[in-house]
Amino acid sequence: MNIHKISLTPYGSMTTLPDSQTIFGAMCWSIRELYGEDELEELLSNFIDHENKFVVSSSFIEGLFKAPVMNWATLEEIIDIGNKMDIESSQLAIRGKRLNKIEYMSEQVFKDYLEGKLDRKEVVEDILTGKGKFYTSENILQYKDEKIGAIDYYEENSRRNLINRLSGTTDEGKLFYYKRGFLKPNTNLYFLIKTENIDYFLPVFRYMADSAIGGDKSVGVNGFRVTYKGIFNYTKNIEENLLLSKYIPHYEEVNWEESMYKISIGNYKIESRHDFFGQDILKSQIGYIVEGSKIVLRQNKEIYGRLPIVKDINYKKIRHNGLGFFL
Repeated sequence: MNIHKISLTPYGSMTTLPDSQTIFGAMCWSIRELYGEDELEELLSNFIDHENKFVVSSSFIEGLFKAPVMNWATLEEIIDIGNKMDIESSQLAIRGKRLNKIEYMSEQVFKDYLEGKLDRKEVVEDILTGKGKFYTSENILQYKDEKIGAIDYYEENSRRNLINRLSGTTDEGKLFYYKRGFLKPNTNLYFLIKTENIDYFLPVFRYMADSAIGGDKSVGVNGFRVTYKGIFNYTKNIEENLLLSKYIPHYEEVNWEESMYKISIGNYKIESRHDFFGQDILKSQIGYIVEGSKIVLRQNKEIYGRLPIVKDINYKKIRHNGLGFFL
C-alpha cells in the first residue's frame, strides 16, 4: 500500500489532537454517509482482503514526528561525558533531563533516524555539551540550523450544562466541565494513510471537512479543513518499525523481546450522532500500544493489529481501531 499525507487545519478549538482511533471513526462515518451503510459493513467485515482497506496514523503538528521510545543514555555514559567535557554536575543534571523529555523529532531528524543515520551517542554528547549539530527546543529534537518554532498548543477549561444521555435533557444545576485545545493561527496538523486506492478516499476527506473529526460538532468543536497533500516519501534502513498510531496487536505479530514499547489504557465513546441518541455510548475500556513504540515484527503482511468489537448498540456492532500504522 502507498502512504499519503493529509493536512488538517483547525477551524477553531478541539478536544485534543485527533488520534488514529478518532480519525478512523470519522472516516468510517464519512464512508457510511457517502457510499452507504452496506458498503461500510462490507469493508469492516472483510477488512483484511477488501480493496479499500486502509490504515491511518494519529495526527501530529506539521513538521514534527513522534520520537521513538529510546533510552538515550545510561547514567554512566552521562557522567563519563560530563567528566571528559568538564561539565559541572548541576549543569549535567539539567541537560541530562532534556534527553528524557524528547517527545518529538523534526521531520529531517526523523527521516535520518529511519535511514539509520542518527548516532545516539552523538545526540547525547551534543545535548549535554550544548555544542554540535543537535539541539532540543522544549521537547523537540532538531538540528541547530532548522527553524522550528515551539509547539504553541494551549488548553483552557470551560463548562456547560450537563446533558442526561438517556433523557436528552439537561439536569438542573448540574454542569459539565471540559477542556478545549487551541493551536496558534496558521498551524496545521497532518496524518498519514496507507491505502491501495486513494481516489476512493478523496471524497471522504472532503466530507470530513464539512463534518467533524471527533465529537461535539454541535458546539463548534473539532472542525478541520482536510486537504490531500500527496505521496509521503521516505527511506528506511533500520530493522525496527516505528509505530505512529494506537495498536492492538495479535500476540504472534510481535517480537516482544526485541521491541521497546509503551502501553496505555483508553476510554472512548461512540460518536452519538442521530443513530445513538439517548443510548449509553461509552465503549469498553481497552488497552493498546502507543505512538513512538519501536516494534520488531515477526510477520510480513499489509495489515497489523485488530478491529475488535467493543460494544453492541441498536443491533450494531461497534469496532475499535487497533490497526498499527508503522514506518
